[in-house]
Amino acid sequence: MTRIALAGALLLGATTLARAQQPYGAGPYDPAVPAPRSVLGYEVGERFTPHHLLSRYIERVAATSRRIHVDTVARSFEGREVFLIVATSEANQARLEQVRADAARLADPRGTPASELAGVSDRVRPAVYLMYTVHGGEASGVEAAIALLYQLAAGQDAETRMILDSCVVLIDPVENPDGHERHVQDVTRMRGALGLPSAPGAMIQQGSWPGPRTSHYYFDLNRDWFILSHPESRGRVATMLKWWPVTVVDLHEQGFNATYFFTPPMAPVNKNVPESVQRGWDLYAAANIAAFDREGWSFFRREGYDEFYPGYGSSWPIYNGAVGMTYEQASSNGGAIRRNDGTILTLHEAAHHHYTTAWATLLTTAQHARERVRDYLAFRQAAVSDAEGRPQRAIIVERDELGRADSLAMRLLENGVEVQRLRAAADARDAVEFGGGTAPGSLPTGSYVVDLAQPQGVLARALLEPDAELDSAFIREELERRRTGQDDRFYDITGWTMPLAFRVRAWWTRAVPAGSVRVSAADLGSGRPGPAATGRYGYAFRPGSEASLRLLAALLADSVRVWFAPHAFAQGGERFPSGAFVVRAAANSSGVHDVVRRRAAEAGASVVPLASAAADDGIDLGSNSVFPVKAPRIALLGGAPIAGGSFGFAWYAFDQRLGYAVTPVAASAISGALDGFDVLVVPSVSAGALDGVLGESGRTRIGDWVRAGGTLVTLDAATQWLAAEHTGLARLRLRRDTTRADSAGGAPLPAGIPGAIVRAYGDSLSPLLAGVRGDVPVLANSDRVYTAPKDLRAGEAAVRYAPLARLRLAGYLWPEMPPRLAESVYLWTERVGRGRIIGFAGELNFRDQFRGLLPLFANAVLLGPSM
Repeated sequence: MTRIALAGALLLGATTLARAQQPYGAGPYDPAVPAPRSVLGYEVGERFTPHHLLSRYIERVAATSRRIHVDTVARSFEGREVFLIVATSEANQARLEQVRADAARLADPRGTPASELAGVSDRVRPAVYLMYTVHGGEASGVEAAIALLYQLAAGQDAETRMILDSCVVLIDPVENPDGHERHVQDVTRMRGALGLPSAPGAMIQQGSWPGPRTSHYYFDLNRDWFILSHPESRGRVATMLKWWPVTVVDLHEQGFNATYFFTPPMAPVNKNVPESVQRGWDLYAAANIAAFDREGWSFFRREGYDEFYPGYGSSWPIYNGAVGMTYEQASSNGGAIRRNDGTILTLHEAAHHHYTTAWATLLTTAQHARERVRDYLAFRQAAVSDAEGRPQRAIIVERDELGRADSLAMRLLENGVEVQRLRAAADARDAVEFGGGTAPGSLPTGSYVVDLAQPQGVLARALLEPDAELDSAFIREELERRRTGQDDRFYDITGWTMPLAFRVRAWWTRAVPAGSVRVSAADLGSGRPGPAATGRYGYAFRPGSEASLRLLAALLADSVRVWFAPHAFAQGGERFPSGAFVVRAAANSSGVHDVVRRRAAEAGASVVPLASAAADDGIDLGSNSVFPVKAPRIALLGGAPIAGGSFGFAWYAFDQRLGYAVTPVAASAISGALDGFDVLVVPSVSAGALDGVLGESGRTRIGDWVRAGGTLVTLDAATQWLAAEHTGLARLRLRRDTTRADSAGGAPLPAGIPGAIVRAYGDSLSPLLAGVRGDVPVLANSDRVYTAPKDLRAGEAAVRYAPLARLRLAGYLWPEMPPRLAESVYLWTERVGRGRIIGFAGELNFRDQFRGLLPLFANAVLLGPSM
């Protein structure tokens, strides 16, 4: 071989090696940093990477590159690590503490002179946060993150160095490790030896119930940002509040026949999104357009994805001052899929597209670093100054004895929102109550105060304001689209205000009440001690709080005998409302005193020792009206066709809120699965689909089980099945004209409510309402309306929607829906033989968001068999 030929061969070999090292980026590369193939055993984009190999690769890169630092910010419910990869130049890595301190100074500019802020702005290295695969099956993001990590760790080109010198790149390579692992394992099991099937109907494209999109508890983590029900979300929010990024991108996938979406979003856009963020959307869109145009790739903007609900991964950062964006790549499903245009989309291509937009985003941030920092600082300053001139200056939340306001305050603190507490009653002359109502004489001592004039004030307003405003032009367009048979553009719920969701009394005021002191998580985190004295007769605790529900669940699980007192009583200066729980010492073992003390302390519940069965006021505790609470054995119906989200919400409520064991059982095997259970919870499912999987034998088996003493609890759409005449279990019926409302011309129009909060009220004598008093805000999120029978009996319609004039609290309802919904049934219960049915018209465990409704669910499943 000649010298020229040898040189050419060497050059070709070097080019081949560079491509093998990185299929998307540009070299040369640091040979000390392992390329993905050397650790994974395959090129990026050839296979889906399981969590253990992702972990191994991250660790190897971090060990060999001084540009990379790795933290574990959380562990999922299944124990998998949630990583934070910090990529920046070696010089920046050496002063990361100063970088974070500079970012924190800009995040809270109050009290810092303008000259000092200018100096910080000039030297700060802005953080860019890239997050991948929040939905487990949207898995090209993980592969793109691997390629990006290698490029940043090993790339020696000028662009890579400029990005690392100018910015701090934060990478979350797999936001939903549990769901992603389900996807990888499903695809791996279906992968053959002769290549990937590309037919859309192939099993490899389908996955197992309920699919890999969601978390361990089947929650959509892209809706969990301010709710923070999951450790993954808590870890990410804590990361945001530590690094204060100026740009955040959440990289997703969409249907396989689509192309690629990037911001700007479609309407509606939340009114709290500032103009600076919208300018940022255009800046990054221009960079993405240029990158895609160089390759001839297709994309779209301003349709399909909105920016109204503040709980998305792209949205929550916006209210902190970052330019938050969603990027959506068409999914390759199982790794290769034939699209309706005849092309086959592969994982390699999908990951390449995500790599390209991420790189364009990093490069644009580096090129506009000072501009982005100035916009971010201006946002944080305006959050304070603008709120000082707004009518709604502060939100006041009354502190309640059941701890709901404490839980809300803790959630706000975890979102980085400053919270204060009134040391004394304050003037309430300008207070406007959420949902209407008369102004109080004064704002109560101990109430929580959120001054919206704070750097996190925009986020606080978005979460707490009484009603998120929808643009009137958008509503007019939606009504016209609806009339002409087009799909609506409501992407998520339209009502979420946290005081209503937590069922606490709240007001907004034009001024900050005087005499408040700032509170911290430590002020709210201490539980209440167990009873100091031994109760000669026993112990009592009040209903309705999460602490008391956890205590009840723990005592029942410990085989402690507990009684329910349906009438109010008083003893020894302590007053108990109707629905209190009583532990009788003589009816339990001698160790009951220690068990009550320990469980009360663990739950943080207040327990009062009782000296006697005699009440100073009200019914004595030995009354026949005081009935024992049976420790129920509970089954939760799951598997196809049950809605995975509804199943997961209920499962989470049992596991994480109540701490009470529940057994998931498959809908397809229900005929032989009910023996040994006292309660069956049926999550949301279409009536026809449930009938299909149960068959006549399964339906008969459930009916016989209820009549023999079982308690059947149905949620959301499952209540339509319960209310069907052929089921033979309920006298409740679905209103026949509510599946589609009638227009003025008589043509049917869709009437499903896009997640509004409406008022309901309950029967205070029902045990199902124990601990629940006054108005009950609930989520209306369908077109289903139920009517009670003419021979309605006392206690059956336990909760109804409010009359028309007082119905809506927040969010949007189609014009035809309020008069249909008003005064209809939300919670129905009736005796069936020796058993009981309990049906909820809505999803009261929705996303763990409506914490104020937990007592209704807990009472249904824990008290239902004893009523």
